[in-house]
Amino acid sequence: MEITTKPGLRLEVAGREVRGGRGPEGPRDPGHGRLLYGLPAAVLIVGLLIPMALTTFAALDGDIPIAGNFIDVLSDLDALSAAWHSVLWVGIALVVVAAGYVIAVLSQVMRWRAPLYFMVLPFGVSALVSGAVFRMIFDPVPERGTVNALSGGSTVWLGPEFIWLVLALAFAWTWLGFVVVLFRKGFQETGHSGFLTEGGRFVLPKPGPVAAIVVLTVLVAAIRVFDLVLITAPGSVQDDVDVVGLHWWRMTLRSSDTGRPAALAVLLYVFVAVVTVFGLRSARRLEPAVRRSPPAVAPRQRTRRPWPSWIIGLLTSAAWLFPIVVLLGTALHDPVAAGSAGWWRGDGLGLGSFAAIREAAAVTALFGNVLLACLATALVVATAVPAAYLLTWGALPGWLSRSATTLLLILAVAPVQMYLGPLRDMFSRLGWVGSPALLALVHAMAGLPFAILVVRTAFLAAPPDLSGKLPAMDAMWRRGRYRPALIAVAVMEFILVWNDFIVGFLIADAGPTPLTLLLWGEARQFGTSTGTIAANAILSAVVPVALLLMTWPRVVAGLTGGVAR
Repeated sequence: MEITTKPGLRLEVAGREVRGGRGPEGPRDPGHGRLLYGLPAAVLIVGLLIPMALTTFAALDGDIPIAGNFIDVLSDLDALSAAWHSVLWVGIALVVVAAGYVIAVLSQVMRWRAPLYFMVLPFGVSALVSGAVFRMIFDPVPERGTVNALSGGSTVWLGPEFIWLVLALAFAWTWLGFVVVLFRKGFQETGHSGFLTEGGRFVLPKPGPVAAIVVLTVLVAAIRVFDLVLITAPGSVQDDVDVVGLHWWRMTLRSSDTGRPAALAVLLYVFVAVVTVFGLRSARRLEPAVRRSPPAVAPRQRTRRPWPSWIIGLLTSAAWLFPIVVLLGTALHDPVAAGSAGWWRGDGLGLGSFAAIREAAAVTALFGNVLLACLATALVVATAVPAAYLLTWGALPGWLSRSATTLLLILAVAPVQMYLGPLRDMFSRLGWVGSPALLALVHAMAGLPFAILVVRTAFLAAPPDLSGKLPAMDAMWRRGRYRPALIAVAVMEFILVWNDFIVGFLIADAGPTPLTLLLWGEARQFGTSTGTIAANAILSAVVPVALLLMTWPRVVAGLTGGVAR
């Protein structure tokens, strides 16, 4: 309806969206000023793309143009064996995701709470810590190994027959809680809890878009596995569990040739990309066919939980806490006692192992980790938020926004082998190896793509006000509806940098990631250094686990705000 008030002035009252005109913020034209929001992120992403391009060029530069290095790698039986083992890790990841889905459904039915907090604890520890504690539990020496001591046997759990089982258990201990909690959140967002019956038909609940986050994260973690295998498997069985990432590292040590390792890195990247595409497609099958608001649910009366629920919950909590008990018990023995007898024995109790790591400058290393993780986290958050704002409300052309999002997804799953080689060589030539600020920059470049995707999807899930007013850039830091995504990005980046081993191991020499490097140095003499390994592992796990416990509900809310579109 139109109302004419004065000559030349016309008001339009419409029940539809008004076309044209100026909104409260003016036309949605980014202009040159708003485009600058993406400049810092673009610089970091270019810093990641250049070494990836150099790796690709090195892979194509062989005796036979383009295909020579790839032919050499594919004809290498050891490389093929490592590739097959990486495929097995994909299977392990899928089993963990499936088990997490089942446990999430059961936890809804049984109304678990406390067991989930225990299950999510290991997500805060590094792969080195997970591998170390499971190596202690399955130590073949009955005097030290918990499992052999309980069974009264001397099974060689760390031998070729059972090493894959130990590795799978260590991986599941780390990731299963993450999967369960995110699936449960997905059930809540889609309005589903427990088993559903629609039209008399038995239907399993669907977690919605969060399934893509779960599948993508766990699959990529499994394919990128490096330090877990390195510390868990003794040297005598390393070849039996070798993976592409480890084989790439050994190739760089054995020869100065860069072509074959680069070809292996490219093949790993292609494999990761293919698995990611299929994983995301499979995850979409877990989304509800029809998107709808969660159905209204009548208030549930408080009822007593059946006794099987309590028993299963207690057993689950005990199973996830047991490795932590082993770690604490071992660390509370003197180094000699811990290396010769089990953690359950009273002989040799004391703080000698902690004193030993203090002498090894572990406390100083702790502050080094704090500095490194804080620098990288601050850089990622400060860069990701304006870039996500530009992609969401910057009025970029559709093709450009879609292309940028696709590029971010591709970079988010890139294995470190694609860019660490050229970066290491460049830093060595410039004499920059060992700089904490430089290592923080590398971590920021690696973590930025995933951070932008998380923040952007939070912005998409929380659109502008009903008035249509676009939020100002500075409002991103204040508005409560965006805060969980910022917390999730900050916590995830801090934990990943804190627990990092491979980046510091390959390009930092002796300094910027000292806790993981100190732990690895002790683990090279595992039998005689069990006590100091446990003490170092506890020191390295306290900060990220405490941070995770304080922020986990917000982290889950931030991660489940949507998926990359």
